[in-house]
Amino acid sequence: MISILVVASFAITLRSFAQQPSPETNKPQTDTKKTTTPQQPTPPAAQPDVSKNTWELPADADKTKNPVEATEESVAKGKELYLAKMKGNCVFCHGETGAGNQENLPKLRRTPADLSNKERMAGMSDGELYWKISKGINGIMPAGEKRMTEEERWHVVNFVRTLAKESGVIN
Repeated sequence: MISILVVASFAITLRSFAQQPSPETNKPQTDTKKTTTPQQPTPPAAQPDVSKNTWELPADADKTKNPVEATEESVAKGKELYLAKMKGNCVFCHGETGAGNQENLPKLRRTPADLSNKERMAGMSDGELYWKISKGINGIMPAGEKRMTEEERWHVVNFVRTLAKESGVIN
C-alpha cells in the first residue's frame, strides 16, 4: 500500500513539474515532440484613402459672422494659436507664411491650402474659414474645435486673413 502511495505521489509530482513554466520561455513544459505550425502575421488592415476627403460644412457656413474684431491684439492671439503645437498647430502643414511647410510636405497626405493666395482667400468668408478651422477634414486636417475655444478659432481666422496680405516670414 505504501509503495502505491509513493508511486502515485511521484507521478503527480512529475505531471505538476511538466506543467511548470520554463524559465527560458515562460510557457509550460510539454511534450517537445509535438510540432506546431508557426503563426503567420496578420496582414495590416487596408488604410482608407482619405486623400480625396473634403469639407463637411453647414450650407450657410459662409454666412456666419465673425464676432471678434480683427484688432492687433486678436491677430497676435491668432498668430500664437496658429503656431502653438498644442492648439492650432496650423504651421505644421501651412507653414509660417501660409504657403505650405516645405519641410513637412512629404509627411502629408496631400498639399495643404495656400493661405497666402490672395485670390483664394478673398473668395472665402470669415464664416467659411471659421468652419474649416473648426471642423477640419477627416483624415487630412484636424478639427480645431477639439483643441481651441470658439473665440480662439475666431482669432485664428483674423490672423489667417493677414497671411494673404503679407509676403515672407511672419514677424
